[in-house]
Amino acid sequence: MVIIFSNEYARDYLLEHGIVYTFRKSPARKRIGKDWMTDRRTGKKISDVFIEAIEEIEPEMLYPKLNPYYKQSGFDSTEEWITIIASLNKWELPTGWLYKVVLLND
Repeated sequence: MVIIFSNEYARDYLLEHGIVYTFRKSPARKRIGKDWMTDRRTGKKISDVFIEAIEEIEPEMLYPKLNPYYKQSGFDSTEEWITIIASLNKWELPTGWLYKVVLLND
């Protein structure tokens, strides 16, 4: 299963620094271990990655749970990250999972 990084800030951060933290609605059991990344649905492979599920997060806990990770999210602040999450989810904050994604050398 592929992981899509449509947001250029998170994608560029991963490609530049080799690690990024990302929030997804998908359950952890579907997105752990070795995988590959792209920038859009049906997009070409950009790189192999390793995905680790960190924890499930309820909407009301997004700020305190994401705040320690925002510096490695590709965003300038936790608030910006949460705004992007909302914009990708029809302006609602979902329950979801925090993942650590590490770039693998090809």
